[in-house]
Amino acid sequence: MARGKYTVNEVEERTGVPATTLRQWERRYGVPKPERSESGYRLYSDDDVTDIKAIKAHVDDGVPASRAAQIVGRNPSDQRGPRPLCDLKGELVAALVDLDDGHADRVVAEAHTLYPVEDVVIDLFQPVMVELGTLWHDGVVNTTTEHFASSYINGRLRQLMSLSGSNRSGHGVIVACAPHDQHELGALVLAVLLRRSGYQVYFIGANTPVEDLADMARTVRPVAVMISASSIDSVHHLMNKRNHLQGIAPLLVLGGNGFNTDPRRAELVGGRYLAASGADAVERFHDLVRETIGTEAAVRR
Repeated sequence: MARGKYTVNEVEERTGVPATTLRQWERRYGVPKPERSESGYRLYSDDDVTDIKAIKAHVDDGVPASRAAQIVGRNPSDQRGPRPLCDLKGELVAALVDLDDGHADRVVAEAHTLYPVEDVVIDLFQPVMVELGTLWHDGVVNTTTEHFASSYINGRLRQLMSLSGSNRSGHGVIVACAPHDQHELGALVLAVLLRRSGYQVYFIGANTPVEDLADMARTVRPVAVMISASSIDSVHHLMNKRNHLQGIAPLLVLGGNGFNTDPRRAELVGGRYLAASGADAVERFHDLVRETIGTEAAVRR
């Protein structure tokens, strides 16, 4: 019999612990362990709420969250059940470093069996690429290994894009990378998440000329154009082409590391800043679209 009955928002109200923190505790320490509704939403039990309150009390007293999870008896190593995504992340990183795509396939298959697609994308694929990027930067792995891993994750994300289908009745969104920007994984993550949220997504990918992007926008008339810039150089390319971006769509949204380091740059390009994390970016995008619908966006659809 299912015990989960509280949504994440209800638990946040009852415990004072933000939803983002709850998801972090779940990924890192295996606590709480919400059930999943048929739609994939987290549902928390009374025991979960009790444990969350106990952990919060320890953290408020200065105890590290990892130790607090052990104190309440919910450490992942002490409990049975599905492995948390943090454990799967470590195994997937190891498989990719070993260039063992067969092992990587088994890890990803396990993740998809246990967790919704959105969690796999945000809490497995993204952290794996961050970890591998750090290993490359620190000289632990070489460039070919990092490229092998990127290619693997890219392929998995594109597969999810294809499996998600195309919602022709949803609001159109063009997702692209800035000119001369070859780093498309972050944009691809958002494209997958937006398509699964019901948008009609046109994913363009790396190194997109702004003039061509504007031509496409005039053809498909999207509610939004989303551009990722992974570096300050990419942001400068967009600034130099901002005359072509004026009026490109009712909503121009900008993200990537080039904007994460200074969100004010988005205004200089003429758009709205999204967010640093994938989950926050999707929620922020929903809010921006809701602000736009009913005005020019509704007319252009």
